[in-house]
Amino acid sequence: MRHRYSKLLGSLKEVLPKQGLDELGRSVAFVRRLRHVTASAFVWSTVLSRFGSKPGFEQARQRFMELAGAIHRRPFQVRFKAPEAVELFSKAFEHAVEPWRSGSKRMPRHRLAKHFPDVVLFDSSMIQVHDALRKQFKGVAAKAAIKVLLFVSVWGLLPLSAKLVPGHLHDMTLDLPLQHFARKTLFLFDKGFIAWKKLLSLQQSGMNLLCPARYNANPLVLKVNRGPKRMQRALERNPKGVRLRQLLPVAKRIAKPLDFEVLVGPLKSGVRLRLVIVSGPKRKQRLYLTTLPTKLWPPAVIAEIYRLRWQVELVFKELKQHLSLGHLPTADPHAVQVLIWASLLALVVSRAIATLMAGIRQLVGLSRQLRLAPLSKALGENLALFVELIIHPRTKRFACTLLQRLRAGAAYHPPNREDSLQRIQALLSPT
Repeated sequence: MRHRYSKLLGSLKEVLPKQGLDELGRSVAFVRRLRHVTASAFVWSTVLSRFGSKPGFEQARQRFMELAGAIHRRPFQVRFKAPEAVELFSKAFEHAVEPWRSGSKRMPRHRLAKHFPDVVLFDSSMIQVHDALRKQFKGVAAKAAIKVLLFVSVWGLLPLSAKLVPGHLHDMTLDLPLQHFARKTLFLFDKGFIAWKKLLSLQQSGMNLLCPARYNANPLVLKVNRGPKRMQRALERNPKGVRLRQLLPVAKRIAKPLDFEVLVGPLKSGVRLRLVIVSGPKRKQRLYLTTLPTKLWPPAVIAEIYRLRWQVELVFKELKQHLSLGHLPTADPHAVQVLIWASLLALVVSRAIATLMAGIRQLVGLSRQLRLAPLSKALGENLALFVELIIHPRTKRFACTLLQRLRAGAAYHPPNREDSLQRIQALLSPT
Protein backbone atom coordinates (compact mmCIF):
# COMPACT_ATOMS: atom_id res chain seq x y z
CA MET A 1 0.00 0.00 0.00
CA ARG A 2 1.58 3.26 -1.10
CA HIS A 3 1.29 6.18 1.31
CA ARG A 4 1.50 9.85 0.39
CA TYR A 5 2.97 11.07 3.65
CA SER A 6 3.40 14.67 2.54
CA LYS A 7 -0.26 14.91 1.50
CA LEU A 8 -1.81 13.77 4.77
CA LEU A 9 -2.03 17.20 6.37
CA GLY A 10 -3.14 18.75 3.08
CA SER A 11 -5.96 16.24 2.88
CA LEU A 12 -7.09 17.09 6.41
CA LYS A 13 -6.90 20.82 5.66
CA GLU A 14 -9.22 20.29 2.71
CA VAL A 15 -11.78 18.63 4.99
CA LEU A 16 -11.62 21.16 7.84
CA PRO A 17 -9.59 24.14 6.58
CA LYS A 18 -8.49 26.68 9.20
CA GLN A 19 -9.33 29.77 7.14
CA GLY A 20 -12.65 28.33 5.97
CA LEU A 21 -13.71 27.41 9.51
CA ASP A 22 -12.74 30.83 10.86
CA GLU A 23 -14.73 32.56 8.11
CA LEU A 24 -17.65 30.26 8.81
CA GLY A 25 -17.42 31.10 12.52
CA ARG A 26 -17.70 34.79 11.71
CA SER A 27 -20.59 34.24 9.28
CA VAL A 28 -22.70 32.44 11.90
CA ALA A 29 -21.70 34.92 14.65
CA PHE A 30 -19.92 32.24 16.67
CA VAL A 31 -17.12 34.69 17.53
CA ARG A 32 -19.34 37.73 18.08
CA ARG A 33 -18.64 37.86 21.82
CA LEU A 34 -15.64 35.55 21.98
CA ARG A 35 -13.32 37.09 19.41
CA HIS A 36 -10.28 35.49 21.01
CA VAL A 37 -11.73 32.01 20.31
CA THR A 38 -10.96 30.86 16.78
CA ALA A 39 -13.65 28.67 15.24
CA SER A 40 -11.07 26.40 13.59
CA ALA A 41 -9.35 25.50 16.88
CA PHE A 42 -12.71 24.97 18.58
CA VAL A 43 -13.98 22.65 15.82
CA TRP A 44 -10.75 20.68 15.55
CA SER A 45 -10.40 20.25 19.33
CA THR A 46 -13.97 18.99 19.67
CA VAL A 47 -13.66 16.62 16.70
CA LEU A 48 -10.37 15.20 17.97
CA SER A 49 -11.92 14.62 21.39
CA ARG A 50 -14.54 12.32 19.82
CA PHE A 51 -11.78 9.84 18.94
CA GLY A 52 -10.82 9.51 22.62
CA SER A 53 -11.82 6.68 24.94
CA LYS A 54 -13.56 9.08 27.38
CA PRO A 55 -14.79 12.00 25.28
CA GLY A 56 -16.25 15.06 26.94
CA PHE A 57 -15.73 18.76 27.58
CA GLU A 58 -12.50 18.23 29.52
CA GLN A 59 -10.94 16.23 26.69
CA ALA A 60 -12.03 18.90 24.19
CA ARG A 61 -10.58 21.61 26.44
CA GLN A 62 -7.23 19.80 26.59
CA ARG A 63 -7.14 19.50 22.81
CA PHE A 64 -8.01 23.20 22.52
CA MET A 65 -5.16 24.14 24.86
CA GLU A 66 -2.77 22.13 22.69
CA LEU A 67 -4.01 23.72 19.46
CA ALA A 68 -4.60 27.33 20.58
CA GLY A 69 -2.20 27.58 23.49
CA ALA A 70 -4.57 29.24 26.00
CA ILE A 71 -8.18 29.75 27.06
CA HIS A 72 -9.27 33.15 28.31
CA ARG A 73 -12.04 34.34 30.56
CA ARG A 74 -15.18 32.23 30.32
CA PRO A 75 -15.33 28.46 31.07
CA PHE A 76 -14.67 26.29 28.03
CA GLN A 77 -18.09 24.58 28.25
CA VAL A 78 -19.88 27.89 27.62
CA ARG A 79 -18.69 27.82 24.03
CA PHE A 80 -20.88 24.77 23.35
CA LYS A 81 -24.06 26.25 24.78
CA ALA A 82 -25.17 28.49 21.93
CA PRO A 83 -27.19 27.98 18.74
CA GLU A 84 -24.29 29.55 16.82
CA ALA A 85 -22.06 26.64 17.83
CA VAL A 86 -24.61 24.14 16.46
CA GLU A 87 -24.81 26.08 13.20
CA LEU A 88 -21.03 26.22 12.99
CA PHE A 89 -20.66 22.44 13.26
CA SER A 90 -23.59 21.56 10.99
CA LYS A 91 -22.30 23.88 8.26
CA ALA A 92 -18.75 22.60 8.73
CA PHE A 93 -20.10 19.10 8.06
CA GLU A 94 -21.89 20.29 4.93
CA HIS A 95 -18.74 21.97 3.58
CA ALA A 96 -16.65 18.89 4.38
CA VAL A 97 -18.84 16.39 2.51
CA GLU A 98 -19.72 18.62 -0.46
CA PRO A 99 -16.79 17.38 -2.66
CA TRP A 100 -17.90 13.76 -2.17
CA ARG A 101 -21.39 14.41 -3.53
CA SER A 102 -20.02 14.51 -7.07
CA GLY A 103 -20.04 10.77 -7.65
CA SER A 104 -18.64 10.98 -11.19
CA LYS A 105 -15.18 11.81 -9.81
CA ARG A 106 -14.90 8.77 -7.56
CA MET A 107 -16.91 5.94 -9.10
CA PRO A 108 -15.12 2.57 -9.29
CA ARG A 109 -15.05 0.37 -12.34
CA HIS A 110 -18.23 -1.49 -11.56
CA ARG A 111 -21.17 -2.10 -13.86
CA LEU A 112 -23.55 -0.74 -11.23
CA ALA A 113 -21.66 2.57 -11.30
CA LYS A 114 -22.31 2.94 -15.03
CA HIS A 115 -26.06 3.29 -14.47
CA PHE A 116 -26.26 5.76 -11.56
CA PRO A 117 -24.46 8.98 -10.53
CA ASP A 118 -24.29 7.43 -7.07
CA VAL A 119 -25.82 4.68 -4.95
CA VAL A 120 -26.88 6.21 -1.63
CA LEU A 121 -27.84 4.31 1.51
CA PHE A 122 -29.77 6.09 4.23
CA ASP A 123 -31.16 5.22 7.62
CA SER A 124 -31.74 6.75 11.03
CA SER A 125 -30.49 5.85 14.49
CA MET A 126 -31.91 6.85 17.87
CA ILE A 127 -29.41 8.41 20.30
CA GLN A 128 -30.55 8.63 23.91
CA VAL A 129 -29.80 11.96 25.62
CA HIS A 130 -30.21 13.37 29.13
CA ASP A 131 -33.78 13.14 30.46
CA ALA A 132 -33.74 16.89 31.13
CA LEU A 133 -33.89 17.39 27.35
CA ARG A 134 -37.23 15.65 26.85
CA LYS A 135 -38.98 18.95 26.08
CA GLN A 136 -36.60 19.73 23.23
CA PHE A 137 -35.96 16.14 22.10
CA LYS A 138 -38.89 13.96 22.96
CA GLY A 139 -38.15 10.27 22.66
CA VAL A 140 -40.23 7.13 22.22
CA ALA A 141 -38.85 4.31 24.35
CA ALA A 142 -36.41 6.71 26.05
CA LYS A 143 -37.64 9.87 27.72
CA ALA A 144 -35.39 12.00 25.54
CA ALA A 145 -33.66 11.11 22.30
CA ILE A 146 -32.25 12.60 19.12
CA LYS A 147 -32.67 10.83 15.80
CA VAL A 148 -29.70 11.00 13.46
CA LEU A 149 -30.57 10.64 9.78
CA LEU A 150 -27.47 9.73 7.76
CA PHE A 151 -26.81 9.35 4.02
CA VAL A 152 -23.71 7.47 2.85
CA SER A 153 -22.45 6.38 -0.56
CA VAL A 154 -22.00 2.70 -1.18
CA TRP A 155 -18.64 3.58 -2.76
CA GLY A 156 -16.27 3.92 0.19
CA LEU A 157 -19.10 4.44 2.70
CA LEU A 158 -18.51 8.18 2.48
CA PRO A 159 -20.96 10.36 4.44
CA LEU A 160 -22.89 12.69 2.11
CA SER A 161 -25.55 14.32 4.28
CA ALA A 162 -26.96 14.20 7.81
CA LYS A 163 -29.84 15.62 9.80
CA LEU A 164 -30.73 15.78 13.53
CA VAL A 165 -34.39 15.67 14.63
CA PRO A 166 -36.29 14.87 17.84
CA GLY A 167 -36.49 11.14 18.47
CA HIS A 168 -40.29 10.84 18.45
CA LEU A 169 -40.59 11.85 14.79
CA HIS A 170 -41.32 8.87 12.54
CA ASP A 171 -38.93 8.23 9.67
CA MET A 172 -41.67 8.53 7.05
CA THR A 173 -42.38 12.12 8.15
CA LEU A 174 -38.78 13.31 7.65
CA ASP A 175 -37.91 15.43 4.63
CA LEU A 176 -35.06 14.09 2.52
CA PRO A 177 -32.36 16.54 1.33
CA LEU A 178 -32.73 15.54 -2.31
CA GLN A 179 -31.21 18.84 -3.47
CA HIS A 180 -27.80 17.47 -2.53
CA PHE A 181 -27.94 14.59 -5.01
CA ALA A 182 -27.83 14.28 -8.79
CA ARG A 183 -30.84 13.09 -10.73
CA LYS A 184 -31.06 9.31 -11.26
CA THR A 185 -29.19 8.60 -8.00
CA LEU A 186 -30.26 5.23 -6.61
CA PHE A 187 -31.53 5.38 -3.01
CA LEU A 188 -31.70 2.30 -0.80
CA PHE A 189 -33.68 2.50 2.45
CA ASP A 190 -35.72 0.32 4.79
CA LYS A 191 -39.42 -0.03 5.57
CA GLY A 192 -39.41 2.76 8.13
CA PHE A 193 -39.29 5.39 5.37
CA ILE A 194 -42.06 3.89 3.24
CA ALA A 195 -44.90 6.34 2.66
CA TRP A 196 -46.48 6.76 -0.73
CA LYS A 197 -45.91 10.54 -0.68
CA LYS A 198 -42.20 10.05 0.02
CA LEU A 199 -41.93 7.49 -2.77
CA LEU A 200 -43.75 9.88 -5.09
CA SER A 201 -41.43 12.78 -4.21
CA LEU A 202 -38.38 10.62 -4.97
CA GLN A 203 -39.84 9.61 -8.32
CA GLN A 204 -40.88 13.16 -9.25
CA SER A 205 -37.39 14.41 -8.35
CA GLY A 206 -35.96 12.07 -10.97
CA MET A 207 -34.40 9.70 -8.43
CA ASN A 208 -34.30 5.92 -8.49
CA LEU A 209 -35.36 3.98 -5.41
CA LEU A 210 -35.25 0.46 -4.06
CA CYS A 211 -36.81 -0.48 -0.73
CA PRO A 212 -38.63 -3.45 0.80
CA ALA A 213 -42.41 -3.45 0.88
CA ARG A 214 -44.22 -4.49 4.03
CA TYR A 215 -44.95 -8.19 4.26
CA ASN A 216 -48.71 -7.60 4.35
CA ALA A 217 -48.64 -4.88 1.66
CA ASN A 218 -51.65 -4.88 -0.66
CA PRO A 219 -51.04 -2.49 -3.57
CA LEU A 220 -53.12 -2.46 -6.72
CA VAL A 221 -51.53 -4.69 -9.39
CA LEU A 222 -51.78 -3.07 -12.84
CA LYS A 223 -49.59 -5.40 -14.89
CA VAL A 224 -47.88 -8.78 -14.54
CA ASN A 225 -44.35 -8.73 -15.92
CA ARG A 226 -43.53 -12.19 -14.61
CA GLY A 227 -45.97 -14.58 -12.98
CA PRO A 228 -48.36 -17.51 -13.49
CA LYS A 229 -50.93 -17.32 -16.28
CA ARG A 230 -53.76 -17.32 -13.72
CA MET A 231 -52.57 -13.91 -12.53
CA GLN A 232 -52.48 -12.56 -16.05
CA ARG A 233 -56.00 -13.87 -16.70
CA ALA A 234 -57.21 -12.21 -13.49
CA LEU A 235 -55.94 -8.87 -14.79
CA GLU A 236 -57.57 -9.44 -18.17
CA ARG A 237 -60.90 -9.81 -16.35
CA ASN A 238 -60.19 -6.68 -14.27
CA PRO A 239 -58.28 -4.22 -16.50
CA LYS A 240 -58.39 -1.49 -13.81
CA GLY A 241 -56.27 -3.64 -11.51
CA VAL A 242 -56.43 -6.35 -8.88
CA ARG A 243 -55.24 -6.15 -5.28
CA LEU A 244 -52.03 -8.09 -4.69
CA ARG A 245 -53.46 -10.25 -1.93
CA GLN A 246 -56.24 -11.43 -4.19
CA LEU A 247 -53.54 -12.83 -6.46
CA LEU A 248 -51.08 -13.91 -3.78
CA PRO A 249 -52.16 -14.56 -0.16
CA VAL A 250 -49.76 -13.36 2.53
CA ALA A 251 -48.89 -16.86 3.75
CA LYS A 252 -48.41 -18.29 0.25
CA ARG A 253 -44.94 -19.78 -0.30
CA ILE A 254 -43.29 -19.05 -3.65
CA ALA A 255 -40.60 -20.86 -5.59
CA LYS A 256 -40.09 -18.50 -8.55
CA PRO A 257 -39.74 -14.70 -8.64
CA LEU A 258 -42.79 -12.57 -9.39
CA ASP A 259 -42.69 -9.17 -11.06
CA PHE A 260 -45.57 -6.65 -11.19
CA GLU A 261 -46.39 -3.04 -12.01
CA VAL A 262 -48.35 -1.69 -9.04
CA LEU A 263 -50.01 1.46 -7.74
CA VAL A 264 -49.05 2.47 -4.20
CA GLY A 265 -51.30 4.95 -2.42
CA PRO A 266 -54.64 6.50 -3.48
CA LEU A 267 -56.09 5.51 -6.84
CA LYS A 268 -56.08 9.05 -8.23
CA SER A 269 -52.79 10.35 -6.82
CA GLY A 270 -50.71 7.29 -5.95
CA VAL A 271 -47.29 6.39 -7.31
CA ARG A 272 -46.74 3.71 -9.95
CA LEU A 273 -43.82 1.41 -9.15
CA ARG A 274 -42.45 -2.00 -9.89
CA LEU A 275 -43.02 -4.71 -7.25
CA VAL A 276 -40.58 -7.63 -7.21
CA ILE A 277 -41.26 -10.66 -5.02
CA VAL A 278 -38.51 -13.22 -4.52
CA SER A 279 -38.30 -16.36 -2.42
CA GLY A 280 -36.61 -16.03 0.96
CA PRO A 281 -35.89 -18.61 3.68
CA LYS A 282 -38.44 -21.44 3.58
CA ARG A 283 -39.80 -19.88 0.35
CA LYS A 284 -41.25 -16.97 2.30
CA GLN A 285 -42.11 -13.88 0.28
CA ARG A 286 -39.66 -10.98 0.10
CA LEU A 287 -41.17 -7.87 -1.46
CA TYR A 288 -39.26 -4.97 -3.02
CA LEU A 289 -40.52 -1.71 -4.52
CA THR A 290 -38.37 -0.02 -7.14
CA THR A 291 -38.30 2.34 -10.09
CA LEU A 292 -35.68 0.25 -11.93
CA PRO A 293 -36.98 -1.12 -15.27
CA THR A 294 -37.63 -4.80 -15.81
CA LYS A 295 -35.45 -5.27 -18.89
CA LEU A 296 -32.19 -4.18 -17.27
CA TRP A 297 -32.78 -5.31 -13.69
CA PRO A 298 -34.06 -8.86 -13.19
CA PRO A 299 -35.45 -9.90 -9.76
CA ALA A 300 -32.23 -11.64 -8.67
CA VAL A 301 -30.26 -8.41 -9.17
CA ILE A 302 -32.90 -6.35 -7.34
CA ALA A 303 -32.62 -8.56 -4.26
CA GLU A 304 -28.81 -8.50 -4.36
CA ILE A 305 -28.63 -4.70 -4.72
CA TYR A 306 -30.82 -4.22 -1.66
CA ARG A 307 -28.39 -6.26 0.43
CA LEU A 308 -25.99 -3.32 0.11
CA ARG A 309 -28.19 -1.23 2.39
CA TRP A 310 -26.91 -3.10 5.44
CA GLN A 311 -23.64 -1.19 5.18
CA VAL A 312 -25.23 1.97 6.57
CA GLU A 313 -25.94 0.00 9.75
CA LEU A 314 -22.22 -0.77 9.97
CA VAL A 315 -21.45 2.95 9.69
CA PHE A 316 -23.74 3.69 12.65
CA LYS A 317 -22.02 0.90 14.59
CA GLU A 318 -18.65 2.50 13.80
CA LEU A 319 -19.92 5.90 14.95
CA LYS A 320 -21.12 4.51 18.26
CA GLN A 321 -18.20 2.21 19.03
CA HIS A 322 -15.23 4.26 17.85
CA LEU A 323 -16.41 7.88 17.37
CA SER A 324 -18.43 8.43 20.58
CA LEU A 325 -21.81 9.09 18.94
CA GLY A 326 -23.64 7.65 21.94
CA HIS A 327 -21.47 9.39 24.56
CA LEU A 328 -23.13 12.76 25.24
CA PRO A 329 -22.33 13.92 28.81
CA THR A 330 -24.44 17.08 28.82
CA ALA A 331 -27.97 18.29 29.53
CA ASP A 332 -27.67 21.38 27.34
CA PRO A 333 -29.77 21.24 24.13
CA HIS A 334 -27.13 23.01 22.04
CA ALA A 335 -24.08 21.24 23.45
CA VAL A 336 -25.56 17.81 22.81
CA GLN A 337 -26.08 18.66 19.14
CA VAL A 338 -22.54 20.03 18.85
CA LEU A 339 -21.14 16.74 20.16
CA ILE A 340 -23.22 14.70 17.70
CA TRP A 341 -22.08 16.85 14.79
CA ALA A 342 -18.51 16.50 16.05
CA SER A 343 -18.81 12.69 15.90
CA LEU A 344 -20.11 12.95 12.34
CA LEU A 345 -17.18 15.21 11.46
CA ALA A 346 -14.83 12.67 13.04
CA LEU A 347 -16.26 10.13 10.58
CA VAL A 348 -15.50 12.54 7.73
CA VAL A 349 -11.90 12.93 8.97
CA SER A 350 -11.50 9.15 9.20
CA ARG A 351 -12.81 8.68 5.65
CA ALA A 352 -10.55 11.44 4.34
CA ILE A 353 -7.54 9.58 5.72
CA ALA A 354 -8.83 6.29 4.32
CA THR A 355 -9.20 7.75 0.82
CA LEU A 356 -5.66 9.14 1.06
CA MET A 357 -4.23 5.77 2.09
CA ALA A 358 -6.07 3.61 -0.43
CA GLY A 359 -8.09 5.80 -2.79
CA ILE A 360 -11.88 5.85 -2.94
CA ARG A 361 -11.95 3.32 -5.77
CA GLN A 362 -10.21 0.79 -3.50
CA LEU A 363 -12.69 1.12 -0.62
CA VAL A 364 -15.49 -0.95 -2.11
CA GLY A 365 -16.96 -4.19 -0.78
CA LEU A 366 -14.86 -7.09 0.44
CA SER A 367 -12.16 -6.24 -2.09
CA ARG A 368 -11.29 -2.99 -0.27
CA GLN A 369 -7.74 -2.49 0.91
CA LEU A 370 -8.61 -1.03 4.33
CA ARG A 371 -11.04 -1.92 7.09
CA LEU A 372 -12.86 1.33 7.69
CA ALA A 373 -14.14 0.87 11.24
CA PRO A 374 -10.76 -0.38 12.58
CA LEU A 375 -9.17 2.67 10.96
CA SER A 376 -11.37 4.94 13.10
CA LYS A 377 -10.43 2.85 16.11
CA ALA A 378 -6.73 3.10 15.25
CA LEU A 379 -7.01 6.87 15.05
CA GLY A 380 -8.35 6.90 18.60
CA GLU A 381 -5.57 4.62 19.79
CA ASN A 382 -2.97 6.96 18.26
CA LEU A 383 -4.73 10.19 19.17
CA ALA A 384 -1.67 11.77 20.82
CA LEU A 385 0.32 11.29 17.62
CA PHE A 386 -2.58 12.59 15.55
CA VAL A 387 -2.77 15.75 17.67
CA GLU A 388 0.99 16.26 17.36
CA LEU A 389 0.63 16.11 13.57
CA ILE A 390 -2.02 18.85 13.64
CA ILE A 391 0.08 21.03 15.96
CA HIS A 392 3.39 20.49 14.10
CA PRO A 393 2.32 20.10 10.46
CA ARG A 394 5.82 20.45 9.03
CA THR A 395 7.20 17.42 10.86
CA LYS A 396 7.11 14.58 8.34
CA ARG A 397 8.06 12.09 11.06
CA PHE A 398 4.61 12.37 12.69
CA ALA A 399 2.83 11.69 9.40
CA CYS A 400 5.01 8.68 8.58
CA THR A 401 4.64 7.13 12.03
CA LEU A 402 0.89 7.75 12.16
CA LEU A 403 0.20 6.24 8.74
CA GLN A 404 2.35 3.21 9.51
CA ARG A 405 0.37 2.57 12.70
CA LEU A 406 -2.92 3.10 10.91
CA ARG A 407 -1.91 0.67 8.19
CA ALA A 408 -1.09 -1.95 10.82
CA GLY A 409 -4.41 -1.42 12.60
CA ALA A 410 -6.61 -1.33 9.49
CA ALA A 411 -4.85 -3.67 7.08
CA TYR A 412 -7.36 -5.88 5.31
CA HIS A 413 -7.01 -9.27 3.70
CA PRO A 414 -10.09 -9.94 1.57
CA PRO A 415 -11.82 -13.22 2.43
CA ASN A 416 -12.07 -15.91 -0.19
CA ARG A 417 -15.75 -15.27 -0.91
CA GLU A 418 -17.90 -12.96 -2.98
CA ASP A 419 -19.76 -9.98 -1.60
CA SER A 420 -22.93 -8.40 -2.98
CA LEU A 421 -21.05 -6.02 -5.29
CA GLN A 422 -19.19 -8.94 -6.87
CA ARG A 423 -22.38 -10.96 -7.26
CA ILE A 424 -24.15 -7.98 -8.82
CA GLN A 425 -21.26 -7.63 -11.28
CA ALA A 426 -21.61 -11.26 -12.25
CA LEU A 427 -25.41 -11.12 -12.55
CA LEU A 428 -25.21 -8.08 -14.83
CA SER A 429 -22.50 -9.55 -17.05
CA PRO A 430 -23.66 -10.76 -20.44
CA THR A 431 -23.97 -14.52 -20.72
